[in-house]
This record gives sequence, C-alpha cells and structure tokens, in this order.
Amino acid sequence: MISVKTTNNKAFMKSLLTTELFDNYYVEEIAIDTFNSFYIDGHVHKEFYNDDEMSDQSEVSDFSRWADLRPICLDLIKGKRTPLKFKFVFHLDEKETASIIEKAGADLSASDIKLAINIRFVGGELVITTGTAFNVFTLDKSIEKAWDSYFPSFLESNDIILQYL
Repeated sequence: MISVKTTNNKAFMKSLLTTELFDNYYVEEIAIDTFNSFYIDGHVHKEFYNDDEMSDQSEVSDFSRWADLRPICLDLIKGKRTPLKFKFVFHLDEKETASIIEKAGADLSASDIKLAINIRFVGGELVITTGTAFNVFTLDKSIEKAWDSYFPSFLESNDIILQYL
C-alpha cells in the first residue's frame, strides 16, 4: 500500500471527471459531500434488469463501471464551490488484474484478488492510496509490490504529477 498526493488537484479532477482515463475501473463506493451528502454503492442490482437486458450483456459484473457513474459525479461536483470532501473507491477489472499478476509472476488468478485505489479529498488535500484484497491466503507480496509500482506510473504517464507520502 502506498499513498500519494497530487501536485495539482484541479488537473487530476479534470482527468477523473471529464476524461476516459478511469472508465474501465469498477466502483466499490462513492461518497461526496457538497450542500448535501451523496452516497453511491457501486454494487449492481441485477434484479433491476429484465432477462433480455441480462442476456444482451456478455459479462455482467457485480459492480458498476466508472464510465457509467462519472457523469452523475461530475454533476454533483462541478460548479464554483469545492466539495467539502469526497471519497472514491475503485478497483481494476479482472483483465487488467490478470495482466499485473502475470507481470509479477505470481501464482494466483484474477478472481483471487482485488487491486484497489482510494481517492480521498478532505481539507483541500487529495490523497490516493493503493490497496489489495485477497480472497485466498498467500504470503506472496509480489502482486502488492507490482500494483504499488504500476499505479503511480499509470498516473504519471497520464501527466498527473505525484508527491509520495
């Protein structure tokens, strides 16, 4: 687990809310405090969809993609006033997770682990923290190290300058 701060909150928020940079990430939860508190649980309610809609989707996930929730969050955050605070909890899809596992040389499947990021804004400070959650027991830390290396390089390759904490 690592924590980093952005050196330019406005540029990061622009990337987060108005570009496709994070669109393939799944959303665990979102909490935004502006004039009210807004909470979004990223779990998909599959019973909401009818059978035809479910059969049309080749892969129905348990979580919503950021691409689907980004416009809602943009509407909640945009404006002249900065939110009091917010929290976004995202995790990678299985395809990207499998790629990081392979690069790490670990003997796990993508369904065994979640590679997550927590984006928190409080008191004018935006901090991004990586995290891993295993569904199986392992002493192997190579995936955590690979994720902690991958994510900052992903941000920096997209012109997001970081300060390590």
